[in-house]
Amino acid sequence: MKRDSKIFLVLISAVLITSGCVENSESESNTSPISVNEFSITPNPAPGDQTARVQMELQNNGDSDAENAYATLFGPTFSSGEGQKRTWRTSDGGEVVPSDRTMDFRGLNSGTESSPAIPARDTLRFTTPNIDEGRINSYNFNARIQYDYRTTADTEIQVMSNERYQETGASQTSPEVENSDGPIQVEVQGTTPHVFYDTGTADDEICLTVTNEGTGDPFLVTTDNGVSPAEDGSGYDIDDSASDKVELRVEDVGNIEFDSQDSEGAVVVDMIGNEGYQCFDMRLEGLGQITDLEQTTEIPIEVIYGYEEETSTSVTVEGRDTGNSPSDDSDDEGDDEEEDSDEGDDDSEDDGPADTGPGPT
Repeated sequence: MKRDSKIFLVLISAVLITSGCVENSESESNTSPISVNEFSITPNPAPGDQTARVQMELQNNGDSDAENAYATLFGPTFSSGEGQKRTWRTSDGGEVVPSDRTMDFRGLNSGTESSPAIPARDTLRFTTPNIDEGRINSYNFNARIQYDYRTTADTEIQVMSNERYQETGASQTSPEVENSDGPIQVEVQGTTPHVFYDTGTADDEICLTVTNEGTGDPFLVTTDNGVSPAEDGSGYDIDDSASDKVELRVEDVGNIEFDSQDSEGAVVVDMIGNEGYQCFDMRLEGLGQITDLEQTTEIPIEVIYGYEEETSTSVTVEGRDTGNSPSDDSDDEGDDEEEDSDEGDDDSEDDGPADTGPGPT
């Protein structure tokens, strides 16, 4: 019976992980807040050398607004110049620059208790490759979805005098953390309560683990090394100085202050193997005065980051007789020249001598 119970618990854990939820001590967080409701290409199959529409719909199911949300297409060969008929081209048959294959979803806001989140849609139009009649080609389209997001977390820190600690017989336990929705989640290392022995001021430490629970990768969008969206609307160009990094902030509350080695209450955390670790110096003021016997304080924690993940779809293009297949271009030109000469011959045969009409009087 015990063995069956263990197997059941393992199965339940697997369901929670694959469903994109992480269970905290008090609630579950959605670690995949941005859902792809639709990513399609129509018509499918599509005729060659005709217009096709690429459509995507995103929805923010989290509790933070997603800012600067873009989806950049890649995968098939896009035209890099004029006359490249076997590639995917703009709707007017021209070169495709990065902004031509980037969808804009700025305004991807979360819902509220009284109003659900409104999905955001965008559509791009392309000219399909002009392939030979009778041929059928399949094309895979990938989309790199990028957006700014933030995860907020709250944890309670309890401070207690040694006398109070001994009197109540309290035991030190791991702090509980409640995370908001988001692919980046926070855990607090260490124990609580923090016991003080002398009045005045005491120094302690709080350490945080930041974990990537989503299916994509974070990047830095704040501080000097953070990246910003391209001015041409083509999304983010993420370099090594911003990749796999987040900004972590811990807020001072009352007589409890936090400092990191880099700055007061804020630090850039490197994510190595989907996990980052950072400790803050915690300074407790007014012990025996502000904090007399016992004090419980809720500490706000915030992680600010960009996030990048991918999705894909496919489309089939069929070569059809449009009178302008790539292999027939030269033949068509020759036929046109012959038709022109024939037309000239017909004109000379049918018209005969010109009628000059009566002469001048």
